[in-house]
Amino acid sequence: MEDNGFYDDLNAMPVNTKARVILEEAGEKPLGGCLHCVQAALCAIERELVTAETDLTETVKAMMAWRPQRIVNFLMLIADEEYDPAGWEGAEGLGEFAGAILDDIESKMVMHFPYYRSPE
Repeated sequence: MEDNGFYDDLNAMPVNTKARVILEEAGEKPLGGCLHCVQAALCAIERELVTAETDLTETVKAMMAWRPQRIVNFLMLIADEEYDPAGWEGAEGLGEFAGAILDDIESKMVMHFPYYRSPE
């Protein structure tokens, strides 16, 4: 399967459908080849609607270019499972929605990178 087709499937998930609407309402064109919720999170960071530490911002930027399988693995999705980060459904507006996505991405970073939050 082509990456774009796989992203089409991922972006059909409810969280990404909402992200697409939020992006369009914010005047942004949803991009192919990435998750719309990740694009929304990056957009909110760039517009300074949310504050994110450098490591989190760099991860979100990198996620924009990840292969679909890497995204699925990072988000720890099992076959046919929906991506369902806490708080996205009730979020209103780009900043609030992005906050929910960023919280989930950061929690995944802690799981994947055990030393992420360790004192230096």
